[in-house]
Amino acid sequence: MMKNTLVEQDPTYSLLRLAEAITCWRAVAVIAGSAIAAMLLVALGGLLANASWAFTALFSLIALVVLFAGINGAGICLTDLAHARPFRSLPGYVLAGVFTLPRLLGAGVMIVMAYLGLLLAVAVALAVCKLPGLGPMLLVLVVPLSVLAVATALIGLYVATSLVAPAIWNGERVFHALSITWTVTRRHPFELMAKMIAGLLLSALFGSLLFFVLFTSSFVVGGMAIPIIGAGMNLDFSMLIGGRSGLAGPAAGLGIGYSLVFALAGAVVFLLPLMVGVLTWAEYSRRVDLSAIRETADAALVQMNRKVNEIKERGQAAGASLAANSAPASEPGPAAALVAAAPATSAIACPQCGGAVEPGDRFCEHCGHAMA
Repeated sequence: MMKNTLVEQDPTYSLLRLAEAITCWRAVAVIAGSAIAAMLLVALGGLLANASWAFTALFSLIALVVLFAGINGAGICLTDLAHARPFRSLPGYVLAGVFTLPRLLGAGVMIVMAYLGLLLAVAVALAVCKLPGLGPMLLVLVVPLSVLAVATALIGLYVATSLVAPAIWNGERVFHALSITWTVTRRHPFELMAKMIAGLLLSALFGSLLFFVLFTSSFVVGGMAIPIIGAGMNLDFSMLIGGRSGLAGPAAGLGIGYSLVFALAGAVVFLLPLMVGVLTWAEYSRRVDLSAIRETADAALVQMNRKVNEIKERGQAAGASLAANSAPASEPGPAAALVAAAPATSAIACPQCGGAVEPGDRFCEHCGHAMA
């Protein structure tokens, strides 16, 4: 009888645990709370737009930080859930989400720079294909290779973003997370893609079922609300702010209540792909030697810093040498110029008074003594 060796190797990180994300109320509370706070901040910035557009930009930026901090906090909560660690408090997850933002931003910048470097190489290859005569022949080879390289990079970009974030949530440094992700992806590319695709399909299935149940129950509750409280379902903005009709209050309550229900449902569904990344990272990071990868990454980072410092020192030395060679020579003063222009002579002493007399003078200019 054939056994499932993948589940035997890592039984605790199976995709069957995906539904646990729905029941993790701490993660739901963190991500839903951050989403609601972000929406309120954006609304506040919109209200202050009449005073200055800077308020709108500032509150939008703060809202973005709050939203990503909530996503990170929820991811850290799911990481604790996957590894069966003790849960933290809700403020603890929010603070942890804020503290991981710089590392995630650094990793994202490095990933985007690598992708832009590939696009630059493709642009250079296409520019070479502009050569007359040889260009059309090169395009036959360059175009398929470029398409394949960009497609591979897009897949790698998805895999990297799906694994680097869980690695950072698990406490890895940026360079370590990138190195481990590269090693895992290089050794298990097809298994990773298969698990991620299966996880996304399961996430879509869970999400579809959840929203189907919510839509059905919402119509049932709405159908009961119409004859009981007399609130129509034709809601508009003026009714929501309580201005136009007597049914504005119940209608506003219905609108806000349904908004909260579907906001929570959206938060729950958003947790599912996060859980896919967490489970994938937890499973495949156990199949590599993490200590060796960290040591190699640290050695490479030290070597890179050494080379950067050497290049910087050479640049500073070259700049100092160039400045010294290009500096104008100091011009002599008037007295020095007269001394330098005067012919070199050796004065003699007058035998009468001892004063200095130039050679060839017939009389001493000091005492009038006749010079021989």
